[in-house]
Amino acid sequence: MKPLVTCLCCTYNRPMLLGESIRCFLDQDYKNKRLIVLNDQEGVILTMDDCPDNVSILNSPVRFGSLGEKRNFLKSYEAGDFYCIWDDDDLYAPYRISESVDLMFRNPQYDIIKPKDSYISIDNSGYQIATNRFHAQAIISKEYMDGHVYPPISLGEDANFEKDAKVGYIKMFPNFWSIFRMGMETYHLSSVNYPAFEKRAWENAGKSDLEGEVKIEAKFQKDYWAEMRIVLNKINGFAGDEFYDKMGRQK
Repeated sequence: MKPLVTCLCCTYNRPMLLGESIRCFLDQDYKNKRLIVLNDQEGVILTMDDCPDNVSILNSPVRFGSLGEKRNFLKSYEAGDFYCIWDDDDLYAPYRISESVDLMFRNPQYDIIKPKDSYISIDNSGYQIATNRFHAQAIISKEYMDGHVYPPISLGEDANFEKDAKVGYIKMFPNFWSIFRMGMETYHLSSVNYPAFEKRAWENAGKSDLEGEVKIEAKFQKDYWAEMRIVLNKINGFAGDEFYDKMGRQK
């Protein structure tokens, strides 16, 4: 059996985006996987009808003091042979886990592997390439995960966690593992690094009309992969068609 990959997802006040992230997990071509979702929005209980056995949704009755503390609780909840960070508002290509595991086996000298590049979407459209070492794309060895903790902060906890790691940065362009989404009318801590979204991020901090039980639907709002096929073909010839072939989708 292939190694167990445990995917760690922190969430807060993003039920629709979380549903898309869970859909990405369920569509992964790697079989031996598990997703642990941790929600700490007070007064909100996330549930999912017909929730698969390999998806667990944890609801904390109180808010964690920081994102770092939230990540530490999540990573200690259930062990895996490898760990993938699985952000609640990002999109992941169906081969993200399988390619991650393959690279870890072929490069055992690394504690963490992640691509140099990612695609960013602005308000769920306007895709563009970004060279950024996103923690959200990381696959992490069990040894490193077990031996390190995130600091109790909410900005930069990821970079601090990785500072002692041997990190392999993989050049993938025009291939990709994830789409990092900016905007989306939600509070996004990363937005403080982007002036265009900073005001919106802080205005939306802590605001929510949600209460009680909130059902998550594991589905996409639209066909993102069809959009990425067009984007990739424009950027690099037939890269989008090759992407479709890789996913087993008909052109």
